[in-house]
Amino acid sequence: MKVFCIGLSKTGTTSLTRALQLLGFDAVHWYATRNAFVYTDHGIAVDWALFERHDAFADTPIARLYPELDARYPGSRFILTLRDPQAWLRSFADQFAEGGLDAFSARLHRDLYGTDSYDPELCAAAFTRHSGAVRAHFRSRPEALLELDIGAGQGWGPLCEFLGRPAPDVPFPHRFRRAERRSSPGWKVAEMLRRLGIAPAGD
Repeated sequence: MKVFCIGLSKTGTTSLTRALQLLGFDAVHWYATRNAFVYTDHGIAVDWALFERHDAFADTPIARLYPELDARYPGSRFILTLRDPQAWLRSFADQFAEGGLDAFSARLHRDLYGTDSYDPELCAAAFTRHSGAVRAHFRSRPEALLELDIGAGQGWGPLCEFLGRPAPDVPFPHRFRRAERRSSPGWKVAEMLRRLGIAPAGD
């Protein structure tokens, strides 16, 4: 059984990846899933070999591919991570502020959010649109989809029931909260460059 985490960035995808690892899944996040596909002149070319090497996958490339993954891996489980929209917008603004996007990330952001720079109206609309599209896709198979709001306190209970795994005797992981991200060396360097009027370079 494959597990695909199809929530957008900044909805707890890193926390969920760690939780899946604690449940025994070989779960991967951005540094692997950013190689899940490439844009070509003819559309998208998926690296299906990546999906054979692991059990569970998260972050925005997976959110972009969920219809294709559903068709390719019948019987899999899909998890839509959610978040309070205003809290999500604040966190998402921080992510954009961290620096320029490389070419792949910029194209992916345009696909998912309609922009590769922070626009609160476009991003808020994209957040609502993505959740609605996911729900519509799984409307006839609700057993294949779990909606999970980690920030609201949902954790081991619904996740373990959905996946048929016993809950581990450890707290549910919470990674990269806003304060933690702002205390990271990378964020501090980017903030210093912004204050100096120097935009961090993208690829």
